[in-house]
Amino acid sequence: MSQDALFERLWNGSARMEEWTEAVSQGALTAVADDIVTVHTTYFCGSVTAIRTTEGLVLIDTAKPDTARRTLEVVRSWDDGPIHTVIFTHGHIDHTSGITVIDAEADARGWPRPRIVAHRNVARRMQRYADTQGFNSHVQGQQFDMPGYVYPIGQRRPDEVYDEALTLEIGGERIELFHGRGETDDATIVWLPERRVLASGDFVIWVFPNAGNPRKVQRYAAEWALALRRIESLKPAVLIPGHGPVVFGEARIAQMVGDGAAALEHLVRETLGLMNRGASLDEVLHAVRLPDAYLAKPYLLAKYDDPEFLVRGIYHLYGGWFDGDAAHLKPARTAELAAEIATLAGGADRLAERARALSESGRMRLAVALIELAGASAPDDRRIQADRAAILQKAIDGEGSLMGKAFLAVSQREAARRSGG
Repeated sequence: MSQDALFERLWNGSARMEEWTEAVSQGALTAVADDIVTVHTTYFCGSVTAIRTTEGLVLIDTAKPDTARRTLEVVRSWDDGPIHTVIFTHGHIDHTSGITVIDAEADARGWPRPRIVAHRNVARRMQRYADTQGFNSHVQGQQFDMPGYVYPIGQRRPDEVYDEALTLEIGGERIELFHGRGETDDATIVWLPERRVLASGDFVIWVFPNAGNPRKVQRYAAEWALALRRIESLKPAVLIPGHGPVVFGEARIAQMVGDGAAALEHLVRETLGLMNRGASLDEVLHAVRLPDAYLAKPYLLAKYDDPEFLVRGIYHLYGGWFDGDAAHLKPARTAELAAEIATLAGGADRLAERARALSESGRMRLAVALIELAGASAPDDRRIQADRAAILQKAIDGEGSLMGKAFLAVSQREAARRSGG
């Protein structure tokens, strides 16, 4: 099947994903193959794919709470029959939460609730979310500036689980599931061998791989690359990403997943090479760089995660949490350290003054480090907090990744409140 004009502009980099999100915002249905469609409502929610079989529909993922109902309505505009099976590609809420709407529909229409199939670790993830609901609510509320946000838990858990691979035969459709680790440890690749259609889950997301989120559990860059190489080896003719538009054509899919794998392999290879030579985390973070050619790919833009965050994650996966700096083994309290440094500098205002000068000269990493020390040593000084807010805002403006912007913004908002602004 051919791609539309908007896809072609996304592929060549002349359109932004925000334009595609706007285009699908009312719920868009893509014909993937005979009896297979994919539904999108926004880039920021996982895609949902429906497969028509003689036993009922098979859904791959279910959307998130605020898009699930519209997603199901779009599916129903295509097929109004019972949903037999739901496959979770992983346990993130933008892929699993819609099961509540699906179950409610089944109950109302007197149908059996669909069977849920997923990797064994999906249930473990859901239990972890229940155990850490307060923390996740706090982090998500901070990151997205949503005071009072409550992280949703309680989604129905899988009925059937597998470890490495599972083949399903449903209504004449052969569906093969493969486990991989990347953004999560519970991920599933869905392969329809007779159709050469592959649903990648979040192994493909139309931006640089999200394997370094600073406030989430460990992620797996090397194994993400292995999963992409496996996808490449299957030679799919249609690729349904976890986020973003469907990709048609073996050559384009091979290019997309091959470039993603190569970029991840580069970061892992360079990080481990330095670690094996005894380099500290500080040295690794400032030495490992991804060639610009990768980041120039329209489907590998570092818009959400940052390759530097991935390097830190790779280091900690192989090297543990201690970075080799004695001051970080049993660190002093930040406020006490900041007060001592401010005293040595001649006061918190001197630290703030130097931070302003560094900011003006474009040395933002040092500027942020010093203004955070100044702010910690004088938390009630409105002028210093105003300087802090201004410097952090400049850092936000210069940050390319949405994740980096979001975490800097947490401190910027705090500084603005303390300044009285």
